[in-house]
Amino acid sequence: MKLQVCAKTDIGLTRKNNEDSLYVDKEQGLFIIADGMGGHAAGEIASRIAVDTVRQALQTIDRANILEQLKHAIEKANRDVVKAANNNNSWKGMGTTLTVLLLDQQHGFLAHVGDSRAYCLDDDQLRQLSDDHSLVAEQLRRELISIEDAKNSGIGGILLQAVGVSSTLDICLKHIPLVAGEYFLLCSDGLSNMLTDAEIEHILKEAENLNSCCDQLIDAAIVAGGKDNITVIVVKIDKI
Repeated sequence: MKLQVCAKTDIGLTRKNNEDSLYVDKEQGLFIIADGMGGHAAGEIASRIAVDTVRQALQTIDRANILEQLKHAIEKANRDVVKAANNNNSWKGMGTTLTVLLLDQQHGFLAHVGDSRAYCLDDDQLRQLSDDHSLVAEQLRRELISIEDAKNSGIGGILLQAVGVSSTLDICLKHIPLVAGEYFLLCSDGLSNMLTDAEIEHILKEAENLNSCCDQLIDAAIVAGGKDNITVIVVKIDKI
């Protein structure tokens, strides 16, 4: 498999520190994003613990059951974040989203908790692969509110699931057949809350290269308000 990859992060316009963490291993085809939460820099610590735990757990890939291995890696990250918070009073209540994409031969594997997002651009159509584990997203799924209501909701930041917050997780797990020429985007909600899917799709389609694509995504989120940290990983599959 031949990949192009670019990853960038920005503090945005309103945050005092960057609580997002990311990891990229082009050779292994492993890409991770985490968006931490918690006071006194605890969110930054939670996201880094989660990313490091998953990275270490996936140093060797068991191709017989990759999704199960991803699930166990996120469960281990959950335990590690909980343990760290229990051992330090100033970290109480910290947690993080966690989105993991593994590309292996003709197959992609996604494991996800929280409201960071994974997208795929294939055949000129952007589709969201991950499920948002947020209260607003659940209200939308149950058709209790409209899309317009969701955009203006004052509870957009309330998560129903996050790594480090509870002892058990309902992890979103997906297998994705791969096609040469398609793009994958992992991003924190500092991007997806600032831009519509249509705006994200336009940038992915029109950018000259992946470096320019990442810059344009971050710049557009900042122009739209930059209310949170912004982290993006863009992957293009050149050859299967």
